Amino acid sequence: MDIEVRLITAADVERVAEFFAAAPEGDRTFFKEDASDPGVVAAWVAADAPHRLIALADDRVVGYVAVLNGVGWSSHVGELRLVVAPDFRQRGIGRLLAQRAVVEALELGVVKLVVDVVAGQDRLFDMFTKLGFEQEGRLRRHVRSTTGDTHDLLILSHFVDELAASLASPAGAAVDDA
Repeated sequence: MDIEVRLITAADVERVAEFFAAAPEGDRTFFKEDASDPGVVAAWVAADAPHRLIALADDRVVGYVAVLNGVGWSSHVGELRLVVAPDFRQRGIGRLLAQRAVVEALELGVVKLVVDVVAGQDRLFDMFTKLGFEQEGRLRRHVRSTTGDTHDLLILSHFVDELAASLASPAGAAVDDA
C-alpha cells in the first residue's frame, strides 16, 4: 500500500477533523487541542501553518504530524505532535511522519525537536528512541485522562541536525507494505 504524505489544505479540513473524531477515546485524552472540531483544523489552514502534514491511504487520512515552533527563549525548539489511525499502526507510517517532521523542523530553523509521550505508550517510545530521541525528563502524574486517571509524561528530544543526518530513508518516500 502506498502512503502519500503532504501538507494539510483547506480541502482537507473535514476529513482531518473526522480522522481526529474517529480516534479512540484513549488517544483523544492526550490531544492538546480539539482537532475533531473542523474550526480548529480550519484555523490551522487559515494561519498558513505549513508544518502540519497528513498521511493518506486511498484518499483517507491515516496519520497526522505537526512541528510547532517554540516562542521566546524556546524559539529554537520545535514540538512534534504525531497521531496514526489505530488500524494503520505498525506499518511504518509513524516513522515516515516523524522523518518528515525532521525536514519540517529544519525548514523552520529548529535546532532541537521535542516530543511528549505518555508513559506506557511503549511502541511510540520505542519508535522515537530508535530514531535517536532520548528521554530528557519525566513529569510525574502530569496527564489526566477523561476518567480522572493520571499518567506520567515522558519528554523526549533530539537535535535536528543530528537526527536529519541519521535518517536512512529520504523525506517524502512512500511506505510500501507489499
